[in-house]
Amino acid sequence: MNSSYSIKTNSQGRKVLIVKGIVPIDQLKEVTEDDFDMIYVEDTGQSHYELSYQLQNMSPFHSLKCHLKPCFLASTLKNRILNLAPIVDGFADKADDKAMYERANEIIDSLALIDTFDISEVKRNNYIYFLKLCKYAISRGMHTFTISLEEAYAQGHTSLFIAEQKNFSSNMKDEFIYYNHVMLELGYAKRKEFLERIHVCPHCKESHLFYMEACPKCDSSLLKEEPVLHHFRCANISPESSYAYDGDLRCPKCHQFLRHIGVDYDRPSNVYTCRECNHTFLHTRMKVYCSSCKKTFRPSDLLAIDIYNYEFTSEGILALSSNDAMVAVSKDIWAGYSNFESFLSQIRLFSYSRIKNEVIYINRFKVDGPHVNNEIVMRIVSDLQKRYHYNNISYKGKYIFMATKAPSDMSDALWKQMEEEHEETLKIIDLKYTGITLVEQDYLQQDENEKIDTFIKRISKFN
Repeated sequence: MNSSYSIKTNSQGRKVLIVKGIVPIDQLKEVTEDDFDMIYVEDTGQSHYELSYQLQNMSPFHSLKCHLKPCFLASTLKNRILNLAPIVDGFADKADDKAMYERANEIIDSLALIDTFDISEVKRNNYIYFLKLCKYAISRGMHTFTISLEEAYAQGHTSLFIAEQKNFSSNMKDEFIYYNHVMLELGYAKRKEFLERIHVCPHCKESHLFYMEACPKCDSSLLKEEPVLHHFRCANISPESSYAYDGDLRCPKCHQFLRHIGVDYDRPSNVYTCRECNHTFLHTRMKVYCSSCKKTFRPSDLLAIDIYNYEFTSEGILALSSNDAMVAVSKDIWAGYSNFESFLSQIRLFSYSRIKNEVIYINRFKVDGPHVNNEIVMRIVSDLQKRYHYNNISYKGKYIFMATKAPSDMSDALWKQMEEEHEETLKIIDLKYTGITLVEQDYLQQDENEKIDTFIKRISKFN
């Protein structure tokens, strides 16, 4: 597929980037972000997969130059767009279509009322990424979350997020579910209507489930199903295979040949025989296999999840259009335990959106001892989380992190408090865990004018 592009100015002064084929926009030195206002993709015979890759190169979320800009496709590409439709603003027969320009103007005018942030931060922080998806939705008038029960999205997500599913890691999916709850708690979104109740894996919360019949004795699915024959004359009831005799049916009990169904015998039900243990039974036992975490459960073990449609509230639209939501979400996710990736993600978010003169303080130490393992570290983290619930606590390997934030003018008092907390922690571990001690303890704080990447490297540097 040949690749080329051109930039044309329409009658209203809007500059249109016309794309033919797969064009790496961000890598073109001769094209800057200010050179075009909108995008139009022509039909060059590309398949759905080629079109998907093409749109990734001009993603409104990831591309530096195409950031949130209106994107339209040739009308003939409509049947090839499939689940990517939510990130396309419309279709037109040609690049100078009047209706396309009118829609583009509406989007550009909406974007002028929305505060944006550094696009380079999007790939580094999941919460900023989710906020960016919300800003995109609001700029397009997508105020209702129309929930779809799609692959890998057990608890329901909007079609916009489904379109971006290739960019979601497992961790991001979990964080996005939590982010949706935060949106509700902050009043940025509300439940509109109940949609459906589904069941998900109790271990990983995914919905990739296989329901299988199994033997109630040995749990094998290697089963044989066959009819049961009831011989009227002697009242024998047994599987049809037990009646087989040289091509005819002969009762295994009285040896009478069976000629006519309804006269000599009938088939009241079916019976199962397990080919593993030879157990015979009338009703199978159901088991559920999760293809995501590879675990097997009983149907009664599954978790019931209620799926709702949601919509942004007026307060949510205002907060998400500005960057107020960034600060609110940052505060909401701060206390409690976080896995290490989320812990660093939250620090990035705080650094980007922090209130003036507010600083992060981190107490980092290593758990040491002859019998230290992941289970021991997790137990210590659990103890610390219960005792210091106002801190953000995380761990990586044998290193534990306790972080808090406060105004910079409180640094002396906070350092003293953290030292006292560390002394308490030493006593707790000495009392509860034989042979376990804390080593390599230090305090970390982002220095004035220190770049967040440098600070993250200091946090992640393990001896």
